[in-house]
Amino acid sequence: MTPTTLTLAATSPLKVLQLTDCHLMERQGQTLMGVDTELSLRKTLEYLRGHHDWPPDLILLTGDLVQDPFLSSYQRLLSLLEPLEVPWVCLAGNHDDPDMMKQILCAEGPHCARRIISTHWQILCLNSHRPHSHQGHLAEKELAFLQDTLMEDRERHALIALHHPPLSIGSTWMDAMQVDNGNEFLELVGGFHQVAGIVFGHIHQVFCSHHASIKLWSAPSTCFQFKPASDDFALDDRPPGWRWLELHPNGHIDTRVERIANPPCGLDFSSPGY
Repeated sequence: MTPTTLTLAATSPLKVLQLTDCHLMERQGQTLMGVDTELSLRKTLEYLRGHHDWPPDLILLTGDLVQDPFLSSYQRLLSLLEPLEVPWVCLAGNHDDPDMMKQILCAEGPHCARRIISTHWQILCLNSHRPHSHQGHLAEKELAFLQDTLMEDRERHALIALHHPPLSIGSTWMDAMQVDNGNEFLELVGGFHQVAGIVFGHIHQVFCSHHASIKLWSAPSTCFQFKPASDDFALDDRPPGWRWLELHPNGHIDTRVERIANPPCGLDFSSPGY
C-alpha cells in the first residue's frame, strides 16, 4: 500500500521548493514546443543544486510530470529525483496517469503522500486529475479528505497543493481548464482559519491572487511558459523557473519565484497548441 503521510524533520522556517509542469517525453531528446523538456529540467536541477538555498526541506512537484504517460518517462524522472537526496512528493496533472505514477514514482517511498506534516505545518495534496480531460475536477472523496483532515488538525497551519487553478487566471483558453468545482473548494477552505495558502501548477506562468485571507500562487514551468492574460494559446519567452515557499511557525508564508538566466533552447513560437 502506498504511504499516505510524510513526516518532515523539524526546521524553521520549513523550506519548500515547488517544481511543476516538467512534461518529460517518452524518449530522451524528444521535444515539445521545440524544447527538450528533460534537458530543461536537468539544467533547472543543476542550477538549484549549486544555489545557496539548496537543499529544500521538501520538493513539491505539482503535476504534468510527463507529456504522455509512459513507463519510460516516469522512470527517467525518478532517475533525476532520487539522487537529490531530498524528500519529494508529486501530484498528478491532466497529462499524468495517477496509477502509473504510483507504480513507478511511489514504489519505494511516500512520494505520493496525501499529507505532509511538520511541527507547525501540514501540506495537503489533492488530485484534480480528471480522466480523459484537460479540465480539473476535485472529486467528492478529495473534498471529504480535505475537510476531514482540516477538522481533525486545527493546530497546524495548512498549505494546500493541487495541479489545476481553482479560479480564473484571466486567460480565456486556460480558464476553460480550471477546476470545474473550484467555487465549492474555495468555500470549503475559507471556513478553516488555519489554511494560509494554496499552490498549483498547470498554467506555465506566475500568478498570485487571494480568497478571503488565503493566498493563491502558481509557479512557472521547468520548460516553456505560456503568455499571461492571453485569450488564445500563446507561448512566452520567459525562462524556466520555480517557486520557493518558506513556511514560518506563526503561519506566515514568504514566497518568491526564481528562474534560470535564459529561455529554453529551441522554443518554437509557431507551435499550434497545447
